[in-house]
Amino acid sequence: MLVAGAGAAVHTDGFTAAGLAAHRALSAAGPTRVDAVLVFAGARHDDDDYAGVLRGVARTIPGAVITGCSATGVLTSGEEIENASAVAVLALGGDPPLPPPLFRLGVRDDSRAAGARLGSEALESLGGDARGAVLAILIDPGELDAADFVAGIADAAPDLVITGAGASGGAKGSRVFMNGEAHADACVGLLFPATLHPTVGMTQGCQGLTEPMTITAAEGNLILEIEGRSPIDILEQALAEPRNRGLGQITGHLLAGIGDIVSAGRSDYVVRPFAVAEADPRALAVAEPVRAGQTIRFTLRDAIGARDDMKAMLDEQAEAHTDAPARFGVYFNCAGRGSALYGKPGLDPELIRRRFGQLPVIGIESSFEIAPACGQSRIHMFTGVLLLAG
Repeated sequence: MLVAGAGAAVHTDGFTAAGLAAHRALSAAGPTRVDAVLVFAGARHDDDDYAGVLRGVARTIPGAVITGCSATGVLTSGEEIENASAVAVLALGGDPPLPPPLFRLGVRDDSRAAGARLGSEALESLGGDARGAVLAILIDPGELDAADFVAGIADAAPDLVITGAGASGGAKGSRVFMNGEAHADACVGLLFPATLHPTVGMTQGCQGLTEPMTITAAEGNLILEIEGRSPIDILEQALAEPRNRGLGQITGHLLAGIGDIVSAGRSDYVVRPFAVAEADPRALAVAEPVRAGQTIRFTLRDAIGARDDMKAMLDEQAEAHTDAPARFGVYFNCAGRGSALYGKPGLDPELIRRRFGQLPVIGIESSFEIAPACGQSRIHMFTGVLLLAG
């Protein structure tokens, strides 16, 4: 049986913080041998100190394979620690052991090809059958075409569910942990086979001000028509609604939620910045290609709506594990959530704890998140993504 334990600690010295966090995770896991350790290290532990973090974990849990990444903040089901010298550790052991982690250096150049190589390795590790399996990746986001990288994985392993996050870090950039070293321009992937019943839930921090509307004309990243009308007219109409009056002063905080006509899920859309197109002042430009037949809703970061959506996601996850209770979780939480969204840290971990009790969970504040939406794995912003397995 798979066993897990989670722990976190704060100390200015990375070696000390990691040793304390690893000891707490090891104690929570119990006497079973620990084979794999996931480590998230707060960005206040700079580039040189990450080596100390990894030494501290290895000394406390010798023989385990250690993976992870840097983060601006870390969390467990008990707390969220933002912008601190914090370390969170998840210790995993028992039977069956997890497949060996996948690791790639040099992911920035030709990101799609690098992703395809990782996807091929994942498929081979799963014996050629990726159905029901989940690949969780942690990747350095610097100068990376993240959408292309994820698309490359999907090209090679179309049945594989892809989740994970972009690492975050301080002035010296983000790092990915593997084999006792902290790497830039790298990705580590953790495979969770179908036998562990892995599930992925995503919650939006940006809630719709409007219902989904159909894009009826588009070119590249330009939305030319929404339901046969000028996108600017549609936007002005939305802002003129009584409940939205006053938002015209903060239109820079509005974002576009792009979905698909066949997408009917609770949060089945991706959030992207938009602006009035310079070449056509009646069109809207968004941060990725769009096409006629997709849908758009105007969204705004909304703490109350985000909390309610988080609760709904947790309910869905609990229902998915009715017959196969989860043993642990990993939460990829956008750095734009936490206190930046709610006004104080710790609300998401509190909701996880209320729903799942003392389930071992660790997480990071991420630069972006990866989760299925509109029928494929997508790059997200302002979302929380919860991976459960066991």
